Amino acid sequence: MDFSLSDEQVLLRDSAERFVREEYKLDARRRLVAAGDPISAEHWRQYAELGWLALPIPEDVGGLGGSFVDLMVLMVALGSGCVLEPYIPNLVLCAPILDRSPARSLLGAVADGSLRLALAHDEAGDRFNLAGPRTTQATAAGDGFLLTGAKTLVLGGPSADRFIVSATITGEPACSLFLVHRDQVEDQVEQALSRYPLIDGTWAADLSLSVEVSADALIVRSDRATALLDEAIDRATLAYLAEAVGSMETCLEICSAYLKIRKQFGQAIGKFQALQHILAEMFVEAQEARSILYQALSQIGADASLRRRAVSAAKIVIGQASQIISRQGVQLHGGYGVTDEYPISHHFKRLMVIEKLFGDIEHHTTRFAGTAPGLQAPDSSPAA
Repeated sequence: MDFSLSDEQVLLRDSAERFVREEYKLDARRRLVAAGDPISAEHWRQYAELGWLALPIPEDVGGLGGSFVDLMVLMVALGSGCVLEPYIPNLVLCAPILDRSPARSLLGAVADGSLRLALAHDEAGDRFNLAGPRTTQATAAGDGFLLTGAKTLVLGGPSADRFIVSATITGEPACSLFLVHRDQVEDQVEQALSRYPLIDGTWAADLSLSVEVSADALIVRSDRATALLDEAIDRATLAYLAEAVGSMETCLEICSAYLKIRKQFGQAIGKFQALQHILAEMFVEAQEARSILYQALSQIGADASLRRRAVSAAKIVIGQASQIISRQGVQLHGGYGVTDEYPISHHFKRLMVIEKLFGDIEHHTTRFAGTAPGLQAPDSSPAA
């Protein structure tokens, strides 16, 4: 697979890097976090104007029909700025599910930024086991369904207009997917949406459900929902890993610059051999991370078993690299590294969150070995 960037991808990368330089300087990011808003409406409008929201949306519903490689180019660039907007929950996790449902026509509103989505799937006690029936139940009620249950860690939930909710229909073996309006949830359940910031400044929510929905709210039945969720979550995981690669490479730039200006004993600390060795190790880890990202990207359209193993391998390698690079980056800054006034602390927190999303290193090590509970039967064939 050729990973040389096309002229269009170079323009995409350059526009994203320019956006980060202009809109995500450290002081600007700190102001956004301090404001306590789950999303910057101005930034989301810019995402739409730049075509980023339309990028993965098919052309026949108002999108640009970009490839997954295009998406990865964008995510690496946005990762360099630790962006706060819930791009992945909307465009990588939810939009492909909507694309294969009767509600596909709504993708035009996603592309122009007027509709935001969130997947409400995780439940308390899951511990990364996203397979099988949900404790959230869908029971027949008149001409529709009554959804009852609770969801946790709904990424992008505080700013979502509609939720894709997984629930088990009575008598069916696996979960189905329902499209639920935010107003329906908030009108029928007091304090239904409990929002909170994560340690990196992004936002999530817990969702309490006791909501009657019409029959057409059922957008994907259980016979298709499991495989669809499996693919969407793997793609979202890989998108977060691309973001992590961009963040790690920026950590290298930050630390290299800091070692040149920070002086001790009358000279720049970058001249000390021990610190040069640390920086060299960080460089090697970042290169390995980008290489395994390319390998996983080459398998994202492959058979499900190959895709899962490739994504898990990438999560392991990039997760370990992110810990080494971010922790060493803080160490190179000394006590200053953990303070909010230094950019390395923001990357440290963001990389910590990404390592936990959709399964940590331990989970994916087990999944790669073929023994973890997954959305489909574990595969025991050798790695590709």
